[in-house]
Amino acid sequence: MILRPNYIVFFIVLLVLGCGTDHDPVSTPDPVEDWYTISSIDSQTWAIQEPKSSQANVSYLIAGSDRAIMFDSGTGENKGQDGSKMMYKVQELTQLPVTLLLSHFHFDHNHNVAEFDEIALPNLSFLKDGIGEGDVYDFSEAELFVGSRPATITVGEWLPLEKDIDLGERNIQIVNLPGHTRESVVIVDHNEKRAFTGDFLYSGALFAFDASDLRVYLRSMEKFLTIIDESYTLYGAHGSPKVSYQYLLNSKGLLDCIVNGDCYTETITTVFGKNATIYFSKTDGTAFYLVHSD
Repeated sequence: MILRPNYIVFFIVLLVLGCGTDHDPVSTPDPVEDWYTISSIDSQTWAIQEPKSSQANVSYLIAGSDRAIMFDSGTGENKGQDGSKMMYKVQELTQLPVTLLLSHFHFDHNHNVAEFDEIALPNLSFLKDGIGEGDVYDFSEAELFVGSRPATITVGEWLPLEKDIDLGERNIQIVNLPGHTRESVVIVDHNEKRAFTGDFLYSGALFAFDASDLRVYLRSMEKFLTIIDESYTLYGAHGSPKVSYQYLLNSKGLLDCIVNGDCYTETITTVFGKNATIYFSKTDGTAFYLVHSD
């Protein structure tokens, strides 16, 4: 091997530094990862994007003066920093007590749940029926959709539906809007005219997982349109955080076509190894996936 002159100098320096036996080992700082992109919606609200994740996820930290809600806990695909994959980033943004609320239970939204001391679920009877000893909720493989992790969470709080939840000088409401999954919830901040919609509505083709859910999804969109209007800013859980009100209307229109009309085209594909039908609007290009269980 031929060493260039600058390499020789570097090699000599290493020999000099390494010859002593009385020196303390040189400490190496923990690597700083660049997994997340943080966008401040306001001084108490942040979009926590994972642009490098397989699903381009977006989680949200929503704070008042007393407490904060973490809406979803990330994909867990990153290596992490300071012993955590998500919490280190949350603690950079707030020192308030943080409660985790999942928009729904799919695999790409509930990793890193073990990093949160306080976890809440929406006050839905079928979720309460699934609680075991020690307030533990066991996720089914169907609820996760892909994989078997995380297996459980310990529920510390049941959040009321469509009632004010006081975060300290800031109220939010949680609305159950089934269709994507039956436990799907959105967070609505009426004062700031914002809604955080999880996988119910995001920047991209939406998904249902049973034919019977198409009509359920449509009813949920109809309900959502009675709760918010075009003056609200919508924030979804994948891709670009902001979702236009027009996209909500387009998605509802396509679902209405699928359920009640023939104003769509369709094709067959696969999603995570499962057969799926993609429906396309004939008018605006909106797409919707129905994933088949068989």
